[in-house]
Amino acid sequence: MGSFVAKNASCPRALCSWLGRATSAAVVVVAVMLLGAARAEAFPQWQLSTGNTHCNQCHYAPAGGGLINNYGRDMAGEDLSTFGGDGAFLHGAVPLPSWLALGGDLRGAFADEDVQDPSGPTYAFFPMQADIYLRLAFGHGISASVTGGLRGQIRSGNDLVPEQNYQPIDGSQAISREHDVMWQPASHGHYLRAGRFFAPFGLRFAEHIMYVRRDLGLNTLQETYNLSGGWIEEKSELHVTAFMRDYLLHVGGTDNGIAAYYERELRDIAALAGQAKFGVGPDAKRLVVGAVGKVYVERLKTLFFAEADFVRVMPDATQNRWQLVGAGGLSLLPVRGLLATLIAERFQDDPHVDMGVRIRAV
Repeated sequence: MGSFVAKNASCPRALCSWLGRATSAAVVVVAVMLLGAARAEAFPQWQLSTGNTHCNQCHYAPAGGGLINNYGRDMAGEDLSTFGGDGAFLHGAVPLPSWLALGGDLRGAFADEDVQDPSGPTYAFFPMQADIYLRLAFGHGISASVTGGLRGQIRSGNDLVPEQNYQPIDGSQAISREHDVMWQPASHGHYLRAGRFFAPFGLRFAEHIMYVRRDLGLNTLQETYNLSGGWIEEKSELHVTAFMRDYLLHVGGTDNGIAAYYERELRDIAALAGQAKFGVGPDAKRLVVGAVGKVYVERLKTLFFAEADFVRVMPDATQNRWQLVGAGGLSLLPVRGLLATLIAERFQDDPHVDMGVRIRAV
């Protein structure tokens, strides 16, 4: 994945004069947007393994994900990139004013499917993400952010649309997955954020098809409109979010409710978290209670992680039932620029039916 960002922010003054010099950069950013893709959320493997205990040390968002800040840009260029380099916007080719941050993310995927078809296996290469980010800061800790891109599905308007994308695709090819305003006076302390984004919850891996994302309301384009607040201290963080569905465009999650996430760091090498979420949807109510754990072992250059969630599904028309959604695995970071992740997942939709375990290598 590639990222490019600008510097932190103060207050815009020379907007008009700067726009002329930034035209070429804007063309490049728009070209990135036009590639189209599905959004990735975050790479929690960098937490603890890089010596950083909070995701917001590298990201503007209080719980991580999306546009990276000055520190995150320096980390990307000096410590994470295979060959190093300048982590500034377009590798420093176009300087940006202090009140503006721009960025982009590109991710691709290769698939090899073999279902014993006589014609042989099929292969595909496709974009998983192509987003652009814009952030404006207005002083006193107030900022506004927008993420834009195209919907990452290649299907005709007559094809079936996945449940989480229940607006017809030809009616919303371009979409803003995230847009919000935020008040955060400092990286530590309290904050308040309002807009469209994912509520802080779970491991927040980039791979949206993981059970802990797909079956907990964190799949592609399932962002809701939220009012989120909390505080971040040196060893702990708390996030509480009230969320609701999009009643205008009908894109995103379909539940209204509340979510909470509390995480505590232990000796700078481990983190434990508890989480809960309650949502009311058009056909059922869902209560989620779970836990998250991460431990980094320096001698092995490996981050171990796990998440387990119990889900109480309360349908309007049928009997209530419990579900189990879990994931666990490890990420090996042997040398700079190389990350290998192995994940075992389990989704128990019915306690009386053995659903098995899925193994995934990333």
